[in-house]
Amino acid sequence: MKLRAEKEKWLENRDKFVKENRAFIFAEFQKMTVKDMTELRMRLGRAQAVTEVVKNRLFKKLMQDDWEQIASFVHGPTAVVFTDDSLISEVCKALGDFSKENEHFKVRGGFLRPRRVLSAGDISGIASMPDRDTLIAMVARAAQGPLYAFHNVCKMLLSGVVFALSDYARKKEQQN
Repeated sequence: MKLRAEKEKWLENRDKFVKENRAFIFAEFQKMTVKDMTELRMRLGRAQAVTEVVKNRLFKKLMQDDWEQIASFVHGPTAVVFTDDSLISEVCKALGDFSKENEHFKVRGGFLRPRRVLSAGDISGIASMPDRDTLIAMVARAAQGPLYAFHNVCKMLLSGVVFALSDYARKKEQQN
């Protein structure tokens, strides 16, 4: 059992960390092996996220401003994934892949600041979405089609003008 001073130190250390991160995902991890938990931490580390097993009462003190929104997710053994909101897609994909491989790991829900609660379904929906770069490529590809069509129409119109002018010039030469 941690002493009061250790708990206060833990709260101080995590307070800045919690304020820096704007996205939190809560998961259940009962019956997971240390090897599995290490694998999860490595995968999330690649996605620039941090996983921590929290004491619910201490985490409640840490998140007191947002506790009403997240209270339903923080019960029993709880793992919290901390990340920036701009990286949420990659983190959700990593969690989705890991939960498919490990039956003991279940995502409960999440929270995006300010005050956006995510259900487990929302998180799996985010995980199934393409990443940011792929979405940008899809939009660019969709915009490219009409631009190519416009380019071809303009090219054909100009080609028609060029052919007409060259025919006119050839006829003028033949007349002279």
